[in-house]
Amino acid sequence: MDNKILIAIVAVALIAVAAIAVFTFSGDSEDVPSDTVRYKGNGGSLESGAKYYDYKSTEVVDCLFTKDGYHFVTWNTKSDGSGQEYRVGSKVSLKTVLYAQWSDKNTIGGINKYSNVFQLYIGEKGQEKMINIDSSSTDISPKNAILVLVSNDGSQIEVDGDKAIIVQGRDTYTVYLSISVQGLSLGSPTVLSTDHPSIYYDINQSVNNQRAIIEMSVMKSTT
Repeated sequence: MDNKILIAIVAVALIAVAAIAVFTFSGDSEDVPSDTVRYKGNGGSLESGAKYYDYKSTEVVDCLFTKDGYHFVTWNTKSDGSGQEYRVGSKVSLKTVLYAQWSDKNTIGGINKYSNVFQLYIGEKGQEKMINIDSSSTDISPKNAILVLVSNDGSQIEVDGDKAIIVQGRDTYTVYLSISVQGLSLGSPTVLSTDHPSIYYDINQSVNNQRAIIEMSVMKSTT
């Protein structure tokens, strides 16, 4: 065989191998365009079957993926949820890759604009561990789940019917909390016997696999 022909065949083969190597390496790489945020289904998919979509915006968008038997919770920079969490509407840097986080349990979260007055936690009766949900979400126990409201600086806290009353110096905050998801609701507030002023609400659950946000109404008065 002519040496020139042999060299040409080898060259074509090398180019083909290189092309395959690049495709294999970059097929699921994080080589995201500089003006884009990439959203990955992480087990979920679009109706078209696509596993990711891109947005040219620094504001985190809602999840367009679906996953049978699960509901979307939040976005994370790691597929296993160990990275930085990003909620819908928050700001994110371009070129970031976000992975959908899923749950098949009831999930509750909140956006507490009064965290300088009180903080919100999810816990379980009889257990000391509590998870703060002032700006995040968490799965809740199927039984004995409670929402705990803790006075931020040890201020006096009382219960008035379905409301919590927090006295902070000359300011009084009347707090009403609720959940507006069918099958999930809060019981009446009850004083929790701890060293730090706090109350708890039983979380009533007659459904599974739901996502809920703590809604709050806060009135402030000053004497």
